[in-house]
Amino acid sequence: MLSNSSDTNTITEAVLRVKNVSFYYGSNLAVRDVSLDIPGKRVIAFIGPSGCGKSTILRCFNRMNDLVPGTRLEGEITYRGRNLYASQVDPVELRSRIGMVFQKPNPFPKSIYEKMV
Repeated sequence: MLSNSSDTNTITEAVLRVKNVSFYYGSNLAVRDVSLDIPGKRVIAFIGPSGCGKSTILRCFNRMNDLVPGTRLEGEITYRGRNLYASQVDPVELRSRIGMVFQKPNPFPKSIYEKMV
């Protein structure tokens, strides 16, 4: 609960919370110790140079990085208080709630039939 809206003077609860997240591709550290709260019903922009980790963090929100062999996340990401990386969280169901729009076409590594079933 960090965002204080100046126009309504109400505090907005964080919907997505990132705490001390570091992300690795193999042994390469791509993102180091990121913490942020993202409130609901707000527009958030990640701005930075190419290769700084913007897309990597976004892909962590719906566990798209699970599809990349050898990746590892340290820290915690919660959505409405629920740890997105808990063992009982189904990544496919999660992706139906937290979507991602890509700049370029980015097909998933399954056939069209497998995606529909």
